[in-house]
Amino acid sequence: MNGKFGLVPLLLLVLVLSSCRYLPQPTPLWLVDGFDFPVGDRNGKGWAVTGYQFLDWSTASQSWHPGEDWNIPGAGNADQGEPVYAVANGEVVFSGWNTALGNVILIKHNLTEHDSVWSQYAHLDQRRVATGDIVHRREIIGTVGRGPNNRFSAHLHFEIRQEDMPANAWPRTNGQAWTKEKVRDFWLHPTRFIRENRPQ
Repeated sequence: MNGKFGLVPLLLLVLVLSSCRYLPQPTPLWLVDGFDFPVGDRNGKGWAVTGYQFLDWSTASQSWHPGEDWNIPGAGNADQGEPVYAVANGEVVFSGWNTALGNVILIKHNLTEHDSVWSQYAHLDQRRVATGDIVHRREIIGTVGRGPNNRFSAHLHFEIRQEDMPANAWPRTNGQAWTKEKVRDFWLHPTRFIRENRPQ
């Protein structure tokens, strides 16, 4: 009798463990669960693209602008030091200094096991993450700055890339600006992409 009833708890344990695979599993941290905006609240409230927009012609670089310049409207330099957030879960693939952009953070975001995009945050005052760090959506990764040697008014230069490129990539070759069509092969419209990929 004892041997027969000793099998019941074992069978129950096997059933419980085997059914676990059918329960919804949390999204692994290396996979995105949606995108939020890099400044302001999750919706970017209180901030706007007040400088160059995506694919505006930049007189500073004589090329098409591959990102967006975010700022609190009318704040001038008062938003220097405001937090900058990771737009999604990902891995920091670069955190360092760039002579053209100042402090830069570049994050790889895995949409699936095979598809990725990259977000880049430039002109930062501070970097609070290091290359190789895993970050979560809405984690503070740095603060708004003014670029190298305070070259610019305080703002966040923000990009979404669909190709793996170095942190200092810019849409020019030997000083010649790329066409808008070529820029679109490498960069995505940041606000449009985030709006289309909000958390569910």
